[in-house]
Amino acid sequence: MPDKLLTVRECIARSAHYLREKGVGTARLDAELLVGTSTGMDRLQLYLNMDRPLDTGERDRARDLLRRRAAREPMAYILGHREFRSREFEVSPAVLIPRPETELLVDYTIEHLIARFPDANGAYRILELGAGSGAICVSLAAELPGFHIVATEISGAAAEVARRNAARHGVTDRIDFRVQGDFAGIEGPFHAVVSNPPYVSNADAREMEPEVRDHEPHAALFSGNDGLDAIRFLLGSAGTFLVPDGFLIIECGFGQAPTISELARASGWLQNRVYKDYAGIERFVLLEK
Repeated sequence: MPDKLLTVRECIARSAHYLREKGVGTARLDAELLVGTSTGMDRLQLYLNMDRPLDTGERDRARDLLRRRAAREPMAYILGHREFRSREFEVSPAVLIPRPETELLVDYTIEHLIARFPDANGAYRILELGAGSGAICVSLAAELPGFHIVATEISGAAAEVARRNAARHGVTDRIDFRVQGDFAGIEGPFHAVVSNPPYVSNADAREMEPEVRDHEPHAALFSGNDGLDAIRFLLGSAGTFLVPDGFLIIECGFGQAPTISELARASGWLQNRVYKDYAGIERFVLLEK
């Protein structure tokens, strides 16, 4: 006798139960997205077709996706994309998954460029260190068409993802991607240097969710015993690439902003401003020479 075909409703319910047992905090939502992916339906279509049976191919696809999520693989990697500033970006295990708070890094960068350089008519030159998926540089280029950006990324695989995202959003001609982890061969000056560098300490790895610790690229997460190695490098080098009144803006971790401000003063930076993220955490430090 053939196996009874599960309906969409039954598949979602069973999947959500299984994910809850595996410690997934967003079990119901993830189950809906996984079943939707396996059937080619969005969430609205799922709700309109709750009693439709899944065919065997859809059931098998759902099972495979479910196993990946139960192993705590991030949903963004399973689905292959993540939204950032209302744009869809390709993501893969080669890149850090863009976070909502990083959208504010783009906001503050644009705000300061416009305020500081009103006569530039939008023709800003930006350097991004550590482009990852390209979420930051592609967003900047898409939102201010006069931007020209040099974006470096030490991982060749990540740089390829960033290039595809630039092509997807029509900004390839305004971003010069470089596969490197330093300033070698880069010709300034720039109105701003922007970076979301690795800033997690090695010791904090054991406290992280398995989705992050076990799946996202460690080179994009960890930065020495105190998490500040990459930021020290930026503080020591970025200033020479800035125009007068130019600025360095970086994302940082919980509790790091005061230490970064001290390190910046010791490295010759004259002023700094600290901005909070959506949760009220001091997340961004803006520095001026």
